[in-house]
Order: sequence, then C-alpha cells, then structure tokens
Amino acid sequence: MEKRFQEYEQINQGYYMISDILRYMFVERLSLNEMSHKTGMSVEQLKDRLHIMEQMGYLKKTDSNFSFSCNSCSSCKACKASYLGSGEYMLTEKGSRLIKMQ
Repeated sequence: MEKRFQEYEQINQGYYMISDILRYMFVERLSLNEMSHKTGMSVEQLKDRLHIMEQMGYLKKTDSNFSFSCNSCSSCKACKASYLGSGEYMLTEKGSRLIKMQ
C-alpha cells in the first residue's frame, strides 16, 4: 500500500511540475533563465523537459515561419504562443486544460 501511495505522489508531482512550467511560460511569460531559477533546473534540463512536454502533447513547437496575427511580440498576453531561446511554443488544448485545473 505504501509503495502505491509513493507512486501516486510521484505522478502527482510530475503533473504539478508540468503545470508550473506551462503557467510560467503562458501566464507569467517568464524566460528560460527565470523558469530555470524558479524550478531549480538548469536551462538544459528545462529544454529537455519542454521537449518531453511537447511529446506528451502539452506544447506544440511552432513553425519558424509562424507569424502573429497581431504582429506583436511574443510577450503579449493576448497570444497563445511563447518564445523561448529554444524556439516558439504554443499551448495545446491538453496543456490549456492542465493550467485551468490549477
């Protein structure tokens, strides 16, 4: 029973970490360095996590030719995109649902 509880806690912590990163990216609009500081991860670890989150369907890396309809910077809170040094990301519906659960 104790092992099951520990496994559940690990899974739960993983979802909180994912939702925290998504919130930092799309709500607080933090840079990679700022997110690295808040999460305690290195920038490289954070980039790896973003890649995993993309594979899990929480993020979508946008095409480099992607342009904003408002022609504004990626820091505009109206946009669903976030530019980080490793590329441009958009929040997917799955990622959006996870942020709203928090």
